[in-house]
Order: sequence, then C-alpha cells, then structure tokens
Amino acid sequence: MIRIDDLIAKVADYAPQNADLGIISKAYVYSARLHKDKFSPGGNLVLQHALEVSTILADFRLDIPCIVAGLLHDVLAEQLADPESIQEMVGSDVAGLVVELSSISKASFQGSVATRAEHMRQMILASTRELRVILILLADRLQLLRTAKSLSSKDRTAAAREVLAIYGPIAHRLGVHFFKSELEDLAFQILEPKAYGGLRQMVDRRVSKSIARIDQINGELSSLLDVHSMAGEVLGRTKNLYSIHHKMRRDKIGLDQIYDLLATRIIVEKQEDCYRMLGLIHAGYTPLPGKFKDYIALPKPNGYQSLHTCVFGAAGDIIEIQIRTQDMNRQAEMGVAAHFIYKDGVLADERELANVSWFRRLLLNLQDGQDPQESMELLTQELESDQIFVFTPAGEVIMLPKGATPIDFAYAIHSEVGHRCSGAKMNDRMISIRTPLENGSVVKIITSSRQTPNKDWLKHAVSSKALARIRNHLRNEERIEAIRLGKDKVARESRRFVKKPEDLPKLENFREWMHRHGLNTLEEVYAAVGAHRVNFQVALERTFPEPEPETPPAAPAPRPRKVRRKRSPGQLVSISGLDNLVVRFAKCCAPVYGDPVKGIITRGRGISIHRPDCHNISEQVHLEKRLVDAEWVETNGDMNPVRLAVHATTSISDLTSLIDELEQENIAPITPGRITAKQGVYTQRLTLMVGNAKQVERIITRLNARKGIRAERILETA
Repeated sequence: MIRIDDLIAKVADYAPQNADLGIISKAYVYSARLHKDKFSPGGNLVLQHALEVSTILADFRLDIPCIVAGLLHDVLAEQLADPESIQEMVGSDVAGLVVELSSISKASFQGSVATRAEHMRQMILASTRELRVILILLADRLQLLRTAKSLSSKDRTAAAREVLAIYGPIAHRLGVHFFKSELEDLAFQILEPKAYGGLRQMVDRRVSKSIARIDQINGELSSLLDVHSMAGEVLGRTKNLYSIHHKMRRDKIGLDQIYDLLATRIIVEKQEDCYRMLGLIHAGYTPLPGKFKDYIALPKPNGYQSLHTCVFGAAGDIIEIQIRTQDMNRQAEMGVAAHFIYKDGVLADERELANVSWFRRLLLNLQDGQDPQESMELLTQELESDQIFVFTPAGEVIMLPKGATPIDFAYAIHSEVGHRCSGAKMNDRMISIRTPLENGSVVKIITSSRQTPNKDWLKHAVSSKALARIRNHLRNEERIEAIRLGKDKVARESRRFVKKPEDLPKLENFREWMHRHGLNTLEEVYAAVGAHRVNFQVALERTFPEPEPETPPAAPAPRPRKVRRKRSPGQLVSISGLDNLVVRFAKCCAPVYGDPVKGIITRGRGISIHRPDCHNISEQVHLEKRLVDAEWVETNGDMNPVRLAVHATTSISDLTSLIDELEQENIAPITPGRITAKQGVYTQRLTLMVGNAKQVERIITRLNARKGIRAERILETA
C-alpha cells in the first residue's frame, strides 16, 4: 500500500532543490479530512485511490501541481469542497486543474449518444485550456483498471469499454505511450479474457524462440556503433498485446505477419547519426522493400519521430529496427507528458505544445455539427484513424486520415477551396474527387465557381473538418431554401389580414404563438413554415379569430361539419437533430401514434418512419449509420391501418365467430383476409383501422384472453 511518505520521496528524487514539497503533505491532509472514511463502489478507500493516482503521475516525474491535483481530483465533483477553499489551501494553479477535472466529471460516457458526445466534448474543451487535465484523467483510469477486480462485473466492463473508446486513443494521439499500452492491455484482459490469454501464450512462445536471435542482432549493432565511433545504446522492446490483437483483427492477418512484435531500438546522440546508422544497417543487412519510414522528416501527428526499417537476419527472419535520438525517445515514450517534466526547475516552453493543436481543430469542427451522432462520428474518426502525408505543389505537408480523398485535402487547405473543389491532380495525373489519396503523393486541387458541396460528398470525405464543413454548408443551403418557401407562404396567406408580414410580430397573439414554438424572429418563422415544422394557418386562426355574430339568426342554420385539417407527417413526429427534410410513414410496418419509432434517411425521399422491430431496419445492418431517433409530437386523430394475424389451434369456426363478435361490438373497422391452415393451426389475417398504439394493444390483449387463440401484429417487408 502506497503511503504519503513514499509519494513525497519519489517526487523529491527529481524535483528541484527549491521545490515546495510541503504542499504535497498539506494537500494530503486536506484530502484526508474531506474524504474521511469514504469508500469507492469497489470497496477501496477513496483517499488511497487519490494517493495512487498521484503516485502514477510521480512515476513519470510530472510537476508538483499535477501531483497535488491528483490528490484532490474528485473533491469538487463529489461536492466535498468549493474552488475558493481549494485555492486558499493549495493555490490557484492546482485549483484551476481541479475545476477543469470537475467539469468533465459532470458528463458521463455511459448512456445516450448525446451524453457520450457531451462527455467527449468536455474532455477536449478542458484539454484546450489545460493539457495536464488529460494526464490526471489517464492516471485516474489506469489506477481504476489496476484495481478493477474489486468492481462489479457491469462497472468493470463499462470502465474497460470507456478506456478503449476514449482514453486509449487520446493517449495515442498525445503520444503518452506509457499510459496507452497498460490501459489498453488491462481493458483487453477485462473485455476478452480468453483472447487475451491465448495471445499472451502465443507471444511468449514466439519471444522465447526469438530472444537469442535478437540478442545476437543487438550485439552486432552495438559493435557497429563502436566501430564507427558513435555514442549510443541498443535496446529491445515488445509490442503491447492489445496493439497486436487490434492489428491482427483489422488487417485479418496472423501473428507471424506482425513484423514489429519484437523491435530493436538504437538511441544515438544527434539527428545526423540516425541517418548515418541507417546507411550502415542497410549496407550490412538486406532491407525489406516498402518497410522504411522516415518519421524524423515527417513526424506523426503526436510529435513522434524515429527512423523505422525492417531487415532480414542471417536465418531469414525479419527484424524491425528503430533509430532515434534521446530527445526523440523521450518524446516517443512520454508524448505531451514530457512537456511537464522538470527541466532544471523550469517547465517546457508553451511553444513545445504545438503537437497537440489537433485538440483545438477538433473542437472547432465539433462546433459545426449539431447532431450528437455526427459529433461521435467525427470524434471516433479523428481519434482512431491512421494518418497519411500528402504534399501541396509548393511542398507543404498536409496530414490526413487514411482513406482521405481530394475533398478532405481541399478542406484541409481552406473551407472555400473545399466548397469549390471540382477535380484534382495526383502526381500530375487527373483523378476524381472521390479517389483515395496515396501516401506521399503531390496533390493539386482544381476549383470551379459553379461547384458547391452535395450530399454525395459525405460518402467520400473522411476527415472531421471536411465532414463538419460539408454538413454545415448543406444545412445552410436547406435553411435558405426553407426561408424562401416560408416567406412566400407567409406573405400569400397573411395578405388579407396585414399589409406586410413584418407587421405580424407586432400582434400579441402572434407573438404568443411564436414564443410557444420557440421562434424569436420573423426569419425563424419563415424557416419553420418553409420546413413544415409549424402550421402557419393555426397561427393566423389564433391571431385573427372569426368574430361571433352580435345577434343570433332568426332560424337555426344547419351547423357545417368541421373539417379536420390534414397534418403532414413532419408535424406529427420530431426527428433528432435534423430539420427541413420530408417525413413519411413506412407502409411496411405501418406505425401508428404511440408506437416506438425510428427514422431512416433515404436517398431523395427524406425521412422514412418505421417501428424499430421492422424487418427493413432489423435485418439490414448497413442502414445503421442512416438511422435517426424519432418521437411522436401529436396525433392528427386519423384512423390508420394495422395488420394482425390471429391463430386458432382449435377450429376454424372459433376464428369466424371471434371476428363476427368484434365487428358487432364495433371494436374497430375490420377488413378480414383469407384463412390459411398449416400443421393444424388456422390463421386469419385482419386489417384494422385504429387511432393509436394503445388501441392495438387492447385489441390484441382481448383476443389473446380467449382460449386457443393467439394474436400478433404483423410487420411485413415492403
């Protein structure tokens, strides 16, 4: 068990002599007083958890504010203290970190897509203000998984999934290798224990067979350094299990095709020594074609730099060799955490944090998206994708996700270039804007003033910036069209009441109608009317009600039948995050008011509303990305057809008498179909006209209450 004295001793080993170590003791006593004997859901002391989080941060020689914030990282989220008290006790730097941590803790990755998207957005937003927040969160999750056996199975699984979905990819993008490897392996072991155990055994067998050969190669490379008077050292490393598992599954390959399972690492003093050593290795060993990568000239997005090559050994085996300087090795292992290690008592210059500017770019792209599902798509795409390097004709390097097309390249240059992209040249060869770009190619974008984005581009763009800009442009275009249509309709239908539509908001009843529908300006009214989200006729009826006659007529006139105004499907259901699209009800499953519903984005026909258990949804996995949440807003009171199948296991007369009975009682307008028989069971198909789902349920319940009768609703494919 870690003690506070152990933590202070660990920090004292690397902190400057004038560092205030007393603040760690002070924070520990304060944390102990706040937490008292508070236990976590897993049964561990919360104070001990906080102490171990700080110890993880100290293991990597992080600064004292990080260590102190680790001891207090949950006190605001648990409402055990306020920011002013923390600032008074341990200073503004630590208090700022704890405040940022609490803002993330309020959101949860578990739950709906909207909740998860908000959790991710909060993490990214906090990281743009203070990168140490992410390091503390990573340490917190690492300690949680190290002690996961004390958690319930449900909580353990949820924590592991969260790590693989969020924290592992973020650690990778920040280059914090020491967090990434252990987090992923612990989560892998929890979620897939059999796969983990089997892979562990296979890797151990392969390592034991290769260790003698690796030792021999390392000895030869050490001699090569000595002979050519280069200072350096030769080390070995094994790829972490989850990375191996992920690569095997993604590329559909076996363990024998993982060439970087074992790697030899050469650490030299100067950058020029890296290239010099590479030349000596290729002169002494046969290189494997296509496996050389220069991450020094073209660093990875997280700042990683190294030379990678694969060579054939004397026994025909393939060995990966990595060559880098000490600074590059520190960056490779520590990533952004390296910027918060003490350097003669001074923290790294803020300019060294440029390698994490993607946080800010990603946050900007998220602000363009309005739908949580889209936000999660952008986040996942940005975090998980591999990168390629593409060059402009002027030699500027553009980093894009693997699979990027000229559309992504154009938007990476500028949004307006993206909007006007009509074609491209790759290595002086004309290509379609839908063609995937090749790593290392030179790309030139061709633009046209007549070109604008269309929905088809969303199928071929992969970068978060391109997807966000295209969607934003399409929404703006749809809104402009809705405003045009709505303005025409408002002007046409209101001209017999007011001279100009601009006079409508001056009327109290119309303002009340606007407020009821969340409309603040006349332009918003035009957009809502044009998109069929509101009924403008109702607004006019409430604003200009027909006056009642002063004296009743001499003889009562027959009262005209009130005609119900037919409401469009778009006024009956609400679609999550999507506006301005035509809505129609699917005939295959015939949803009625009160049924659970889902929407499918169709090509050219707007949104099709289905029941979630409809075959057209459940049996077509490829539709998943086109599904949107939907819910009923109101009913128009219409009767809608619903199909039932009624099965009788006794005799056919039971069916006919039952249908007659329902019709006599006016349960619902019924259209019976023909009766079929199969294996002694008689089936009658019925079409009922009903007003809502509860009515359907009552009828089915009534039918199923009869002995020998089983009724069910039919959901047929279209």
